[in-house]
Amino acid sequence: MKARICAAVVAQAMLGLLLAGAATGTAHAAAATYYVSPSGSDSNSGLSPDQAWKSTTKVNGFTFPQGGATVSFQGGQTFTGCLAINGDKVPGSSATTPFKVTSYGTGQATIKSNCTGDYSAAVAADNVSGFQLNNLKLVNGGTTAAGVLLHNQKSSTATKSMKVTGSDISGFATPSGSGSTFGGQIMVLGYAVNGNSGPLDDVQILNNKLHGASVTSNAGPGVYGWGSGVNITNVRVEGNTVHNLGMAAQSTGAALTANGWDGAVIQRNLVHDIGANVTSCGGASGIMTYTSNNVKIRHNEVYKVQPVPAFTAGCDWDGIDLDGGTTNSVVEYNYTHDNAGSGLLAYTSTAASRVWGPNTYRYNVSENDDWANAQGGLFDVVPNAPKNALSIYGNTFFTNKDQSANKKTGASACFMFGYASGTWASGSQIKDNICYMANKGTYGKTGQLYYNPYGQTGMTLSNNLYYGTNTGGWRWGGTTHADFAAWKAAGLESGSVWGDPLFTSPGAGGVCTWSPTSGTGPQPCPGAYVLKSGSPALKAGTAVSGNGGVDYYGTAIPSVPNIGADAG
Repeated sequence: MKARICAAVVAQAMLGLLLAGAATGTAHAAAATYYVSPSGSDSNSGLSPDQAWKSTTKVNGFTFPQGGATVSFQGGQTFTGCLAINGDKVPGSSATTPFKVTSYGTGQATIKSNCTGDYSAAVAADNVSGFQLNNLKLVNGGTTAAGVLLHNQKSSTATKSMKVTGSDISGFATPSGSGSTFGGQIMVLGYAVNGNSGPLDDVQILNNKLHGASVTSNAGPGVYGWGSGVNITNVRVEGNTVHNLGMAAQSTGAALTANGWDGAVIQRNLVHDIGANVTSCGGASGIMTYTSNNVKIRHNEVYKVQPVPAFTAGCDWDGIDLDGGTTNSVVEYNYTHDNAGSGLLAYTSTAASRVWGPNTYRYNVSENDDWANAQGGLFDVVPNAPKNALSIYGNTFFTNKDQSANKKTGASACFMFGYASGTWASGSQIKDNICYMANKGTYGKTGQLYYNPYGQTGMTLSNNLYYGTNTGGWRWGGTTHADFAAWKAAGLESGSVWGDPLFTSPGAGGVCTWSPTSGTGPQPCPGAYVLKSGSPALKAGTAVSGNGGVDYYGTAIPSVPNIGADAG
């Protein structure tokens, strides 16, 4: 009896000590903050501003306590060096006990990189679950390839919860003469630089500024990288401003690139002035997916993806591209304008054994895209007829560009299809879109409504509205239907409409005034494409199942919709 009482007393005392430790500092020590200041010393403890460390070298060489920690650089100060953080140095870091790198005091701290090499990065996080980079400025101090590198060189288990938020990252690009394609402001890799297929899960890139110093800077993509299959899961790219990324002449990336992602949202980003230096094909998109699944691209504004000072050679410069091997994805509620290539691109090729589609484009607004006739259409479906269903509905396309001085002959079409014949997959549909063509090409005519020279078939065409002066008509296979009467008589489309859609202010959409960090998207801008009373587009559409519920302007879609992005 006495022994049991003594044991109970000891147990109670031990419990009290544990609780006291948690209350008075033991738990806090596991999540300690370490300070770094130019006035500090690497022989200090780092545990207070007056005991701050001095250098990134000290941070790289330190093994942090189990269960996460914070490294905080003095705001307003510049630190030369690069950070290389790996899971062995921060044991026990997780979403609930994160490892954070941030600023303290007034303003953002600047890390000016001095590391070099094909796979160098100002801040590299390797297999660090719970990694968070927040409120820092990263600048390329020389020939560093990347601003931030997120990857997993060690494990076949996913590294979870990696975040880059509220930071300014600029000037990073693939080093000149490098044989790699590694480089850009943020690199996200599911195939690590050592060749390990290390998965990542819950990657968040939020409210950052990703940019170069000028429109023609050589800075590479804003977000780039690749997966091993689709092993980068649950990604959110939101609230970022991405601009002045001139890129290299031979580029395959985009301002925002999803490669190997499965389950992603790319929304409310402002993307502009991309690809100024590019002279090749296959690159310089605003937002692009590749070998990815279940990606939602919505509420973004993308403009001036274009060569500067003028078009000389190459192609692409599109606004938003679901590229090879993309499946089960949606492009919706975006505003693209003044891009040298198409506003929207469906690049329907099979990639890495992944057959493109089914994919959907709906309720987007395109103004004066493909100004350089760089791809031939405001919406391009190339290179092949899609093998899985492609749905294009409720979009508004407008152009009044004078393209007569372009190096490429002709004028942009509204829709341009493929480089070969073929049959679109069952369930493919093109419905309720507006094509307002007032562009002028080298032969004096405006662009064709459809340019389908190889006679691709299989898609359902229904209830699209067309309008233009002196248009090139509808090219379908070997026949050009010169006017609307001929198009109707051909019987290729049901419910089609001809007439001025009576936009509020056609051609006056311009650049929207909004903040990506506000969480509201560019809507309701541009109000230029709201339909006025009397428009032939009003209540002239056809119902589409699974239509998303609301149009570009956030209005509920009725059972009989309007044609175009102002569907409600």
